[in-house]
Amino acid sequence: CPQPIVAAVDGVCAGAGAMVALASDLRLGTPRARTAFLFVRVGLAGADMGACALLPRTIGQGRAAELLYTGRDMSADEGLAWGFFNRITEAPLSDAKAIANDIANGPAFAHSMTKNQLNMEWNMSLEQALEAEAQAQAICMKTKDFERAYLAFASKQKPVFEGD
Repeated sequence: CPQPIVAAVDGVCAGAGAMVALASDLRLGTPRARTAFLFVRVGLAGADMGACALLPRTIGQGRAAELLYTGRDMSADEGLAWGFFNRITEAPLSDAKAIANDIANGPAFAHSMTKNQLNMEWNMSLEQALEAEAQAQAICMKTKDFERAYLAFASKQKPVFEGD
């Protein structure tokens, strides 16, 4: 999915639901949110649906190992402190919609390029990442959205992106 995904979590977020949230680009939760990777509780490995790849990248290897080996739930405060949640709010759905709307009003192609680079650069050296990012920027500079943004910047106005 090239578009950024924003998840809103209220209450229990476990198993496959926890993986859907984890696979999202941004996660908002309520103080009541409890996240668990329960596979081990039913005799399965924590290595399911990409958990062993995504969770350590999000919260760190040791914390991921603890949750995947024990199946215990992570509180909202832990999730925020560990980087699982971007924000804790009483209104996660409306806040997630506001963030998604803000992103949707931005440069769609550039956002998809950013998401692609975020995913690809995990397996690159710094030198490779710098080259890939230079190429990504060169591609983005050929879009009409970049031209609109450049002209808006030059005239000290806010750009209106159209997704091309």
